[in-house]
Amino acid sequence: MKKLIVSGLLSCSLLLGGLISGQKTEAASFGDKVTDIALDYIGVPYVWGGTTPSGFDCSGFTSYSYKQAGVTLPRTASEQYTKGQAISKSNLVEGDLVFFSTYKSGASHVGIYLGDNKFVHAASSGVRISSLTESYYSRTYIGSKRIGNYNNGWVLSDRNWYFYKNDVMLKGWIKDGGSWYYLESNGKMKTGWLLWKNDWYYLASSGAMLTGWIYSGSHWYYLKSDGAMAKDTIIDGYRIGNDGAWIE
Repeated sequence: MKKLIVSGLLSCSLLLGGLISGQKTEAASFGDKVTDIALDYIGVPYVWGGTTPSGFDCSGFTSYSYKQAGVTLPRTASEQYTKGQAISKSNLVEGDLVFFSTYKSGASHVGIYLGDNKFVHAASSGVRISSLTESYYSRTYIGSKRIGNYNNGWVLSDRNWYFYKNDVMLKGWIKDGGSWYYLESNGKMKTGWLLWKNDWYYLASSGAMLTGWIYSGSHWYYLKSDGAMAKDTIIDGYRIGNDGAWIE
């Protein structure tokens, strides 16, 4: 009976912990700004050398959108490709520039990444949204660049959270809003179990590191005040095994 009561209390505690801890607000990033601006020009016709909403070419469109967001870009795709920080396709976030080698070698076409493998660009048919997975763009893609002030705070991209400080994507442990989070080597926020320096930690679906009792994989575990999983000890009168699980 005692175990049932304790289990009920722990379940409530865990539920409330998941709801209360790790409340984070998506930052109003430069990437948000530039993509919002760029999407306003869907349907604008393609004009060779065009740099205004009456008609754009590819680099005219990216430079105009960035300028409205407060960042000046060089005029051509090849020049834009020499700027900023190189970003792998797997680490793209909204607002990154994506480059293609189309009618000549090197960067000859450019667009603005939107997330979910989509990008907006001034194509020959006008400003439209395309996918990096389309055979033509998959074949001609040559790289991506991150340019601009990407904020201080959380950014949601392709259903993954990232954290920026002074325009730099952070990695490892960070503390935000009173909670600890762990960012993987590619910057993505970790959830679930994490093995770090020979200790196990548990990160809620919100990404926040939990402490106290948690229920995972049909077992109860206890996470100490520093987040590390307790092992081979007694907590609240309950014995914890050397694998961290409560021995019932």
